Amino acid sequence: MKKELWLDYGWITVSSILTAIAVNFFFRFTGLAPGGITGLSIVFSTILGVPIDIMSVSISLPLLALGMIILGKNFGIKTLYITLMTPLFMRIIPALHITAALNKWHPILELIVAALLGGVLVGSSIGIALNRSCATGGTDLIALLLKYFLSFLKLSHILLVLDGFVVVASGVINNNLLIAVFSFISLLIIIKTIAFFTQNKLFAPKLEQA
Repeated sequence: MKKELWLDYGWITVSSILTAIAVNFFFRFTGLAPGGITGLSIVFSTILGVPIDIMSVSISLPLLALGMIILGKNFGIKTLYITLMTPLFMRIIPALHITAALNKWHPILELIVAALLGGVLVGSSIGIALNRSCATGGTDLIALLLKYFLSFLKLSHILLVLDGFVVVASGVINNNLLIAVFSFISLLIIIKTIAFFTQNKLFAPKLEQA
């Protein structure tokens, strides 16, 4: 039991790091906001000028309190951990515009690479969290809460609708259709990656596969 607990926190620490890398290496400089609280935080950070990590915590904590009440204490504690660790790693891991050279060659090539690699990283992060019986504190948490009450809905479908809203918002905020298109592509990659991680494991008895 103790070993399993250490494994839980080890893996969800990895989950936090993956999201931080996706933001600091791929999404921050391209303006892509492929859903999630991370994407929502990027959108509001652009509007309000508030750091992404601060915005992420501000959105996540109220959701976390609700999740702890409805989905249980153990779920809540692990989700709190990942919610706090992700913005911390965003501060620790340097923001590197590693796709800058691609932008000089062709801007669309940079967006393709950022959407693909960033999407795989975020999808892996969420998939790991779900497999360890917690959420990243983002729209995956909102989706789980909705799924709890609306069990006939698929988690992947809920995520697509919620994150699709963020994608549209990012396109409007940036006044850039290209950003919206590649954000949506990244979102699809995220959802497919989550499914890859969760296809053989249910999150809870009442929840089905993403």
